[in-house]
Amino acid sequence: MKKVLAFFSAMLLLATAAFAQSVSVTTPSQNLKLQFKSAERSGNDVVLTILVTNLSSSEQIVNLVGGQYQTGMAASIAYDNDGNVYELGNILVSIGNKSYSEQYCASSFPAGVPVKCHVMVKNLAPQATSFSKLKLCVLSPELDVKSVGACFEINNVSFAR
Repeated sequence: MKKVLAFFSAMLLLATAAFAQSVSVTTPSQNLKLQFKSAERSGNDVVLTILVTNLSSSEQIVNLVGGQYQTGMAASIAYDNDGNVYELGNILVSIGNKSYSEQYCASSFPAGVPVKCHVMVKNLAPQATSFSKLKLCVLSPELDVKSVGACFEINNVSFAR
């Protein structure tokens, strides 16, 4: 009986591991690093907590771009597991203790120090339980993501309903 239970437990663990999706991050910049920390749902909104680290040798101004900012670059956008798309005024950003902004949030990032940032996606569909993909665009006048900007991609982010 113990062998049967052990076998079924092992199979359950393997099945869980096979279907588990881990969060992945793709970075557009050799000078910036993004680490995903958490995603929490509150009512119709989800707040993602991330750490952004300036990997250059000196302090730099970095802009996280919300959904409204569009000057020839792709805007920040999120896709949920149910096929809904969130852009424009639905994506807000903040750096450190600054207030959320729907356009962009700029701050000075010291070299080599992770800075806590937040991305809020507003007005999610009630049935949404994850983001298949979230593109977070950034600008930095001195780094390799200049005026045209570039986007981090954060994939497979789950959150509770």
